Amino acid sequence: MRRYLTTAIDYPNAPPHMGHVLEKVLADIIVRWLRLQREEVLFQIGTDEHGVKIHRAAEAEGLTPKELVDRTVPLFKDLYVRLHISADRFIRTTDREQHWPTVVELWKKLCTAGMLEKRAYTGLYCSGCEKFLTKKELVDGQCPNHLAAPEKVSEENWFFLLSRERDWLQKLLMAEANGHCYRILPAFRAQETLSLLEQGLEDVSFSRPQSSLSWGIPVPGDEQQTMYVWCDALTNYISGLGYFTDHEEREWWDTAEVTHVIGKDIARFHALMWPAMLKHAGVRTPDRLLIHGFLTNEGQKMSKSLGNVVEPNDVIEKYGVDPLRFYVSHEIPIGNDGDFSWRRFAELYDAKLRNQLGNLLNRVLVLLQKDGGTLRIAKGARTPWERYELAMEGFQLSEALGATMQLADEGNKTIDEAKPWMLSGEEKQGVLSDLAEMLRHITLQLLPFIPETAQKMAKQLNVPYADRMLERNFVIVPQMKQWGGEQEWNHIGEPAILFPPVA
Repeated sequence: MRRYLTTAIDYPNAPPHMGHVLEKVLADIIVRWLRLQREEVLFQIGTDEHGVKIHRAAEAEGLTPKELVDRTVPLFKDLYVRLHISADRFIRTTDREQHWPTVVELWKKLCTAGMLEKRAYTGLYCSGCEKFLTKKELVDGQCPNHLAAPEKVSEENWFFLLSRERDWLQKLLMAEANGHCYRILPAFRAQETLSLLEQGLEDVSFSRPQSSLSWGIPVPGDEQQTMYVWCDALTNYISGLGYFTDHEEREWWDTAEVTHVIGKDIARFHALMWPAMLKHAGVRTPDRLLIHGFLTNEGQKMSKSLGNVVEPNDVIEKYGVDPLRFYVSHEIPIGNDGDFSWRRFAELYDAKLRNQLGNLLNRVLVLLQKDGGTLRIAKGARTPWERYELAMEGFQLSEALGATMQLADEGNKTIDEAKPWMLSGEEKQGVLSDLAEMLRHITLQLLPFIPETAQKMAKQLNVPYADRMLERNFVIVPQMKQWGGEQEWNHIGEPAILFPPVA
């Protein structure tokens, strides 16, 4: 089955932060799991490079907007390479060859469908959100996300007539439209969206005058107007596939399962506006919207003004890439807000990675090595995969990782209770071989989460497929999930420290 998975495109007015890490790692874990199941996957990420924030940030540094984004975008790309984000494509909204043609054609289709109307408008504009806010969205007169009062703006804009689509969207989200459902996960996020529909929908500003917004895509046929963020940015999901051009790859949309992974702050636009745009452009609705929460620092929203922004590269330099991937997937269930804490990170690194996982591997291999390193694994009916697979299929990544770490905990308890160092002969070899087999299953389950560590473990165990585990076409076949399924595996490799102590 084809799977097309995307994340939100990142706004490069400043270097990447931990929120970007959270989203990309969660999406990458899903993608890696799908590939391991022999699914055909296309994974796209990118950057949203137009808008007022970019223009203002560039002005403050004496740069053009293009100079600013060309300097900042590589920071995102470099970070994602470091994090082993296995994206197939990276799209930029300043790409006039790949992105702009689809956006322009989409605008024309919406215009032809009678879904765009030009009118005068006065509203409250938050440059941080790149959107107009209603008074009921404000908290004490401020944007709740950026803790700043919006600007009062009066201008003539093109509007997308979203208010017409309320009944259709309600049917779509309740699986009653043409037998196709735009499923929102987790379920409580879907309920939030339905609540928005019950309150009614307003038309959405789709452009701004060039005098207010010059950095963006000109409106076709009205070049004194610049396309507003949502028509430009949301369209990246199909512009990356060449929609409405002579190089379309419609198979990745029409005959694939399409999943968008995004943050809760832009959920309403993906849940309501995007399906309506696609409907009037003659493109089917995606299949799934997977919404994650925010990441705070010690309980506070990360903010440069508060001085509590955590730099991802600082975490990587101190602890490494896989511990960071482990932290965000272990600590933050998809859909919920999460918290980054240096203290909690240190605790998790020592308790889960060094002691529960690394110590288990080292103890088993050292004890086996003392007796020659030979294995004697009996085939059995044990299946340590059911809870893990169920959670992965439901995108409950922290639950799946918890199931794997429970296996490691069971392994440590077995060592403490069986005391294999006091055993001898076949009894000792049998206990340790079973523990080695458990570790083999653990490495496979960790592969989507902490891929480099999983391969290191597999190489120390000396499993036959260890060298191939990081290849794109590596697949977990049924034999690998059987207890004792690797009959050719009969000898361990050399033990080494998996996670060194961090001062």
